[in-house]
Amino acid sequence: MKLTKLFAAVVVITALIINACTKHEAYIQAGGNLPTNYITVLGTGKITPPMLTVASGSSITFVNNHNKPHRILSLDADSSIYTLVIPPDSSFFYKNDTLLGTFAYKCVLDSTITGIITFRP
Repeated sequence: MKLTKLFAAVVVITALIINACTKHEAYIQAGGNLPTNYITVLGTGKITPPMLTVASGSSITFVNNHNKPHRILSLDADSSIYTLVIPPDSSFFYKNDTLLGTFAYKCVLDSTITGIITFRP
């Protein structure tokens, strides 16, 4: 009798764990609300994608896969797009809810790294 109760308890606990670890179909896709726009520095003069178009208010993560630090700065008068220094194998999360238009940018520490980001309504 005790063995039957123990077995039933194990089955119930296992079912609860499996149910708790299963993501419901109505929830957001894997990764939750993580940013979906990435710009990756691959090396001297190499950035991907070189041109990116996103909706205004979208987030961008600048990823440094190079062995040197980088710092991104847009070329407009207000320096609307900027990052702190991004060490090698690190990233910088950027979000601005009000930007609209096209912005050229470059790396302050390596002028061969350039790109364009367009924020659309």
